[in-house]
Amino acid sequence: MKEADQKNAEAAGLTLISYAEALHKGKEAGKQTFDEVTGDTYYTFSYTSGTTGMPKGVMLTHLNFVANIGGMNHFDGEFELRDDDVYISYLPLAHVFERCLLVCAMGYKMMYGFFQGDVLKIKEDLAVLKPTIMVSVPRLYNRFYDVMQQKINELTGYKRTLTQWGIEKKLENLTTKAQTTHTVYDRLIFNKFKEVLGGRVRIMIPGSAPISKEVLEFLKIAFCCQILEGYG
Repeated sequence: MKEADQKNAEAAGLTLISYAEALHKGKEAGKQTFDEVTGDTYYTFSYTSGTTGMPKGVMLTHLNFVANIGGMNHFDGEFELRDDDVYISYLPLAHVFERCLLVCAMGYKMMYGFFQGDVLKIKEDLAVLKPTIMVSVPRLYNRFYDVMQQKINELTGYKRTLTQWGIEKKLENLTTKAQTTHTVYDRLIFNKFKEVLGGRVRIMIPGSAPISKEVLEFLKIAFCCQILEGYG
């Protein structure tokens, strides 16, 4: 925990404790009596929107959530979750996708922050939190794509030519080598796009609905990171 965070919390009249300290306090409190929990115990009810009829309460067990969290261990390389990762939470907490992500963040001791409640100010929240992991729905990713395409179309002269060269080269490398970074073009062009997300994002995940291949591939090279689609 950073000393600056402690001071900011005190100034706001809050008491800030670390995760390790919370565990220690729990041990100090001694053994507590709780109802027995098994994998088949219901953890939460998740209600559908009702777009296909009456809303339905889906009964989800502890095993449902633990299986999702444990499954994250089966990914190698760039998808490895770390305890220094930062996750921004902005999806509705009533959404089972977001509930699973928050439990996952706690399970892997990731840091997470909540947006201020206004989707139109998400850019401000990204600048403050500087997340390393970004999870969202295609609607927001499509908005990012549209804004970036607009900025590119406004370019003229050598800036437009250089940007087109960079896009073509990075798309080629993405297709042939699965590379999302480029030593030269990232420094000249794409790091500016990456700063929109706070400059540190290394994993992005779209879920809940399909996203077009064109948008997906462009965002990979623009944000210089892997984007993995959630399914199921």
